Amino acid sequence: MAQSVESLYIHFPFCRHLCNYCDFYKKIPKSADDITPFEQSLKKALKKHKTLFGKEHEWGELKTLYIGGGTPSLWGKRGALYLKELLDSEGIQLAKDGEFTLEVNPGTWNEEGLSAWQEFGINRYSLGVQSLRADYLKILDRVHSMDDVFDTLEYFNKKGHNFSVDFMLGLPWSEQKSRNVQEELTEILKYDPNHLSLYILTAKGGYPYKDELPQDDYLETEFLKVSDRLRSEGYEHYEVSNFAKKGKASEHNLRYWRCENVAALGASAVGFLKGPNLRYKWKVDGENYAEERLSSDELLLERIYMGLRISDGINPSELFKEESKIEVQKLLYQWSDQELGHGDWEHFTLTSKGYLILDTLVHKLFPYF
Repeated sequence: MAQSVESLYIHFPFCRHLCNYCDFYKKIPKSADDITPFEQSLKKALKKHKTLFGKEHEWGELKTLYIGGGTPSLWGKRGALYLKELLDSEGIQLAKDGEFTLEVNPGTWNEEGLSAWQEFGINRYSLGVQSLRADYLKILDRVHSMDDVFDTLEYFNKKGHNFSVDFMLGLPWSEQKSRNVQEELTEILKYDPNHLSLYILTAKGGYPYKDELPQDDYLETEFLKVSDRLRSEGYEHYEVSNFAKKGKASEHNLRYWRCENVAALGASAVGFLKGPNLRYKWKVDGENYAEERLSSDELLLERIYMGLRISDGINPSELFKEESKIEVQKLLYQWSDQELGHGDWEHFTLTSKGYLILDTLVHKLFPYF
């Protein structure tokens, strides 16, 4: 019996401006006509899922849809109408009780566009705020203003929308400029977001301010204070970078982290199909893809890594061989003593402190699986 694919990610690769720290695939459209080839590529890519799925998978009602980028709020009413037509052409429906997310950047939306997205079915928004200090928006090379930020937060709050806020830590000159993250969070929390994603800035390639980033000890203190603050405000730290009110975790992202079926469309978008354990990534033309079939050992590593990065944790007894039990238990006890995690041989989860060094901890488990 074919497995049902009930999650879809769509990457919209256009932005008003290419920020200096962002390494997602994106480009600046010269005109609305530049979006037409992208839309055509989505149609071709969607049809290619018949080959990707084969006899092992089939489309089900979508329980999660995530439209990211790029800046998909730039797609506006045109995008909402196009996606409805596209999904309808393949008989793909949105489930009545699903989670359907649109990324929105301040200064890139209007009410007509948002109304069209809501009519399409969007019921969750991810707002790219990043900072509530004008000097840091400039350092981050963002083109929106503080007025754009507050207009966006106020609009989504007053409309009662289900929304998340993206916020960045570890920014250049944080110590020298005495950035007060707690003050910024206090302001954001006045707008009552259901979810916050807090990302530590990671310098890649030719990032111009890589030598001005804070030291690891500063980052650790900043991250843990933010985690403590948000948990005291009723948010669960349910994934390395994500905090949510009860029942408001990102269902779409949890499907990725739980290694479930997630289809993908758009340049650089990545999908995963269970069974053949197929990970596929669309090339920049959006019409061709590269695929990777995970071996049993690679899938095991994926399950351990993904399990430890979320509050679900892992069941070590299912993932490690019996002959490794004593050594793995020693590590788990050591991590518990260091307040990096808690649990036992049947269930183990990391703490906020453990999340910070997730890669290091997983590396220590390598010899035992």
